[in-house]
Amino acid sequence: MEKQDFLAYVSILLFLEGYLFVNILPTLFGITILLFILLLKFSFDPVFETRLQNSEFEVVENESFEIKLNIKNNSKCPLNFKIKENNDNFTWESNNVLILPKKSAEILVSLTPKSKGSFVIENMDLIVSDSFGIFKKICQIKTSINIDVYPSNESIIEGIKINKNKKLGKESLLSSKTGQRTSEFDYLRDYNLGDQFRHIDWKSSLKSGRLISKEFLREFEGEITVIIDTSKNFLKDFNGGTLKTDYVSILSFQIIYYLIKNHKFANVLFFDESGHVTLKNNIKTKESLKKCMKNKLTSEKGIPYIPTSKSIISEKTAFLDILKPFLKNSPEKCLSILKYVKPNSTAIIITDISNYNEIITLNSELAKKNSKLMVISPNPFLFGLEELNTEKIPEIYNRYLKREKNMIKLNKICPAVDVSPNDLADHIIGEFK
Repeated sequence: MEKQDFLAYVSILLFLEGYLFVNILPTLFGITILLFILLLKFSFDPVFETRLQNSEFEVVENESFEIKLNIKNNSKCPLNFKIKENNDNFTWESNNVLILPKKSAEILVSLTPKSKGSFVIENMDLIVSDSFGIFKKICQIKTSINIDVYPSNESIIEGIKINKNKKLGKESLLSSKTGQRTSEFDYLRDYNLGDQFRHIDWKSSLKSGRLISKEFLREFEGEITVIIDTSKNFLKDFNGGTLKTDYVSILSFQIIYYLIKNHKFANVLFFDESGHVTLKNNIKTKESLKKCMKNKLTSEKGIPYIPTSKSIISEKTAFLDILKPFLKNSPEKCLSILKYVKPNSTAIIITDISNYNEIITLNSELAKKNSKLMVISPNPFLFGLEELNTEKIPEIYNRYLKREKNMIKLNKICPAVDVSPNDLADHIIGEFK
């Protein structure tokens, strides 16, 4: 309820009180309030001048800066001024400033950018009210403020960490490079952000005209367990075919076969939406791997599990069942994939990052066992799409962006890689020849 409405109701009640109790004092008081409201309304005619001190800013993300606006009150009565927030890319902090007639004052607005980039704030809204705050008017100021927000040192370091995890995830996908680096030289490659300077081959860098880094052989420490999601939601294909199931089968086979060749053995764990877990230990040969993988992944027709705001609660994933021991009301306290992953080892999980929160929980629990987690996630958007129309395209695009953001967040804590049907084709064909 507005202040003027409240005062009007109070004056009417005072009139009724004076009439019912035959008392002139409440009536006089009600008349006084009405006269005050009318006088204030007719005198409220804001006239002012504004001048922006600075319209160009260069700041670092998460760093606050101030916009200074000079205002001169040309009205006959005191006025309150406050700048209204009109840009969602910044956190706004502004206070009311009371300016007397024919006087000038300065309004300070503190802005904190929420993200980096270039932004323009145009036509700021100024809330003008009387000294009592009863009557208000929103006036638009024609301004154009250009703001360039640069990444902070912390953001750059975090970005390097994310890129390093992405690179590690891709290397792990291509050649299963896990374990500790040794002093034995392997091959030369292009320099990547995060590489140590002592590993740069300066002679090769001078010859090629670009930075070249040395890659060293890695020594295997601890066991490696490949965890494969065989749930129906994960293996569903938009087109009802077997593209995704075949790809996950070949991808899993290739990764495990690389592990067998490089590390002599691997453990393979399958889980599905019922929470059932199947573990195959010490897979050492190609024949035993084929036997292990036989009939474990079956195709399913339907829309893949891509969570939306409406489906997050209703949909149920196999990964959530696997993590039931972490839930307070879980009826299956003994069910967990954690007990199958030994301390001081590495787990490579092939699943979809729609299980984002559960993967973070798994990584946290594995870290307590001094074990590492790597995530390989087939992108459901790249395995065919359902029939598109003008209504579905924005929704699918927003879901795709959300998935990309989750992948970036996930790479902050562990190596994660997004894969498509075209990834690793040459490597797969070479292995199956």
